[in-house]
Amino acid sequence: MDLAALSDTSLSDATGTKHRLGDLWDDKPVVLVFLRHFGCLHCREHAVQLRDRYDDIKAAGGEIVAIGTGDQRYAEAFARDEKIPFTVLVDDDAVAAHAASIKTLNWFQLLHPRTWKATWQASRRGHHVHKPGMRVKQIGATFVIGTGDKVRYEHMDTDSTDHARIDDLVAAVRKG
Repeated sequence: MDLAALSDTSLSDATGTKHRLGDLWDDKPVVLVFLRHFGCLHCREHAVQLRDRYDDIKAAGGEIVAIGTGDQRYAEAFARDEKIPFTVLVDDDAVAAHAASIKTLNWFQLLHPRTWKATWQASRRGHHVHKPGMRVKQIGATFVIGTGDKVRYEHMDTDSTDHARIDDLVAAVRKG
């Protein structure tokens, strides 16, 4: 990860407002979640899990920021449909993803048979694939970045169903 480049990256939210990433963790730790794309059912499910534990992250002194691919309309629909209360940013040019060393996988790795059961279960829980954004082979990742540009936690997803455990994120935010 090139934390200096990531910190200096500016991305737009659904309204077009630019946010310099480093400013987001200037005064508190941020759970920075890279989603594959806004239409990914597993990313949507993970975002809902984060939404449901948002108060725990806030109580621990942190904030959540999600970054995905798809334009501002996708980001807006994603946040509205999933009732996301935290900031959602668009990284269609992969500037932040490259700075964070986010990987891409081939189709077999991404949709490996070990993911099929989790995909079926997520669908049964009401999560569905929506229109994909750019770079659908990009894998997700989650970081907790604290003040002073310190990475407190890092989780690179191994496939489309692998996400950071929320309890681990809360603990990393609490580290102070």
